[in-house]
Amino acid sequence: MSEGDEAIHRHYLAACLELARHGEGRTSPNPMVGAMVVKEGRILSQGFHRRAGDPHAEIEALAAAGEAARGAVLYVNLEPCVHHGLTPPCVEAVIRSGVHRVVACMLDPDPRVNGRGFERLRGAGVEILYGLLRDEAARLNEKFVKFVTTGRPFVTLKAGMTLDGRIATAAGESRWITSPEARTEAHRLRAAHDAILVGVGTILADDPRLTARAWPGKSLVRVILDSRLRTPTGARALSGEDGGKTLIYTGTGKGPQHHVLEKRAGVEVVEVAGAETGLDLEAVFTDLGKRRILSVLVEGGGGVLGSVLRSRSADAVALFIAPKILGGGSKGVFDGFAAAGLSDAESIHEWSWRPVGEDLLVEGRLGSPDTARAAACSLD
Repeated sequence: MSEGDEAIHRHYLAACLELARHGEGRTSPNPMVGAMVVKEGRILSQGFHRRAGDPHAEIEALAAAGEAARGAVLYVNLEPCVHHGLTPPCVEAVIRSGVHRVVACMLDPDPRVNGRGFERLRGAGVEILYGLLRDEAARLNEKFVKFVTTGRPFVTLKAGMTLDGRIATAAGESRWITSPEARTEAHRLRAAHDAILVGVGTILADDPRLTARAWPGKSLVRVILDSRLRTPTGARALSGEDGGKTLIYTGTGKGPQHHVLEKRAGVEVVEVAGAETGLDLEAVFTDLGKRRILSVLVEGGGGVLGSVLRSRSADAVALFIAPKILGGGSKGVFDGFAAAGLSDAESIHEWSWRPVGEDLLVEGRLGSPDTARAAACSLD
């Protein structure tokens, strides 16, 4: 591949990645995918996967191109699927379209695909080129990559905090530490995930709705960690106002409160094993994975955020930092986590920051820096 050809391929693949982003928060349990049909240097059509159950990006782009796609190049950020799901396999439509080449960023790490899509296309005489912008593509779909390679959801720890790492006063007052702009951005983060998780302490203190109401049409699964079933039956998180389900994880045996809570529509009480400091978070996230929940936004409080951090279940952080100081006695953002020494501290990598209103949003990744890339490159 010449330098000029590589630059052209990178240009169109970058455009596919931008197209794919339009489906953020709507495609789960599918990945975000964008596609373009290009012929003789001219874009014939483009498409993206809009929501689960809708046509995939390749189908949308090829349908728009029609007969003109014959002999063209299909650009797509992810290997076309070869399995039946809510929609038929994309590879068959690609073959029928008559495109002579498919240029993609990465293999689909889903075990049902993982190279089989490319093999089917090659067998039908379609040229295959992939690997350019692979890291960017893996990052775009990191929630999907984590889920299909481990069976567990991608977990983001989110908090609004002061400069000294406090999320509430000693009396529990926390509204509002961050700016209106930060709260709007927090709702965007909610909309980009499948579920939102809090502890029962947050339910009792704030009675939050736990919705992404700034993004109409988005339904969230609400997850409440409640080892002793103290969630009030009238809690706003149980209302199901956005059509989403509420899962209450508890370690207690089934009793009267269990049945009262489940009388609320869309509420399910799930028993899991207990741990020394509460619920077994490994069991909680494993169960969420079995329910095909690809991503979870953990919003606290400090005990829950710290416990998830301590359990090594978290993949990313999103911390909104307000220009305020609360000082000693107030509640810390990771009160459930305590490193024994500096060598035991959790490190944030690939981190970035940007202003949101009068606050700063600091984002970064936990765990191995190469996890997503390793999964994406499993057949290389």
